[in-house]
Amino acid sequence: MHTIGISITRDRICAVALEVTTAAPRIAATVCVPCAEPFGTAGDAASLSEALREALPGVPLPGAVLTLPPPITFLRPMTLPVTDRPRARAIHLAELEGSLPIEDEEILSDLLPAPREGTGLFFAVAARRSFVESTSEHFGAAGIRVDRVVTDPVALLLLAPDAAGDPRDGIYLSTFNDILLLRVSGGGVTAARQFPQAMADHPGELLGALRETEAETGGDAPLPVFLIGETPAPLADALPDAERVPLPEGISSAHLASYGAALAPLRPDVGGGFSLRTSAEAALERERDRRWKLATGIAAGVAIVLAVGAFTFASWTEGEKAARTRALVKKEFAVVAPEVRNVVQAGVQIRAKLDSLRREQKELGTDAPPPADMLQLASGALPKGEIAVREISVEGGRMRIAGDAGSDARLVETYRAGLASAFGADFSATVQESGGSVKGTSVKFTILVEKKGDRRAS
Repeated sequence: MHTIGISITRDRICAVALEVTTAAPRIAATVCVPCAEPFGTAGDAASLSEALREALPGVPLPGAVLTLPPPITFLRPMTLPVTDRPRARAIHLAELEGSLPIEDEEILSDLLPAPREGTGLFFAVAARRSFVESTSEHFGAAGIRVDRVVTDPVALLLLAPDAAGDPRDGIYLSTFNDILLLRVSGGGVTAARQFPQAMADHPGELLGALRETEAETGGDAPLPVFLIGETPAPLADALPDAERVPLPEGISSAHLASYGAALAPLRPDVGGGFSLRTSAEAALERERDRRWKLATGIAAGVAIVLAVGAFTFASWTEGEKAARTRALVKKEFAVVAPEVRNVVQAGVQIRAKLDSLRREQKELGTDAPPPADMLQLASGALPKGEIAVREISVEGGRMRIAGDAGSDARLVETYRAGLASAFGADFSATVQESGGSVKGTSVKFTILVEKKGDRRAS
């Protein structure tokens, strides 16, 4: 199995292919091609694809992670009325609209990982939708499918994990493209700035930003400073106590960003699932939502019809309406039970017919709560966290739920326990399938809820 990371700059496109058949990923190929125009063209993407195929003979090219450099992204701090990242993601785009030098419908954005102890402060990274989509199309036409689009701050976080897999707390300065300054605490970003590469030769403003970042921590001990990439001499001389993060063996500074992007599928928790979604991904999400709303609407409609029918039938049995409705009951009964030719005692015959239907329902396993009630119980049992239900099917007293739970497999068991509690002692909830996706970014699951004693073939 291979993963591919691609980075683009003004003058070159680089790619790193990692082989992950062993515990430690092995560098399978590193290639770079010059750009005919700043940040590449369709021809440059084709040249990169050809170079990768030559470096990986006989290996089908997998989907790639593309990282965008600071010159074509926008970095914005924002304080939101929520502290958890999933809800912040849902509302942050409204805060960005009108604050960037591009049209609102052109904004593609996501939030950098935040510290585990949230404060409401987040950092959004945005790019122009048309650029992201055209670049993805160029690589797709060249035979490289772009599965995910990230930015260089995410690539930087992926390059510097500690023994537990999180980036070490401290201040990071990277120079593998333009200059990035990130302050990391508790696995998340608490400060972020980006500067042109030329400022490294005259680092006065950079050092001022670094001192401001250190002062914002409010601690007595200075934060460690980590340098990643080939640091220009003026900047390196100004930071004699900074720790240089060694380059991975076989990787040059030009390939660092693409190497970090190639690590994204292997370290899903570090980047927090950051991705600039293209129109195709957004359309797929809207189609899933439309199907879910349609299924919910149909289930609700069926429930309403059943409730109205039950109320109407009850009213027919009232004594004061018996004389007026007897003929109507006979007529309706003849319609729904055409096999009964002689309607003499309609009430008795209806009760006999209902008893027969109930027996048939019990034999077929359809004597279950209405689909709308089952959907409501399943929805109410959803735990908090990055868990999403993608498909629900209801057959009698059986409900099959399929979805994914981010990267935390414990959410699946939490959801199963919640379903068992919500449906009660007459039902059982069983995890039929739970396992990581091919990309390693989520745990896919299937949970079966059914009445106890109903063990028909799945």
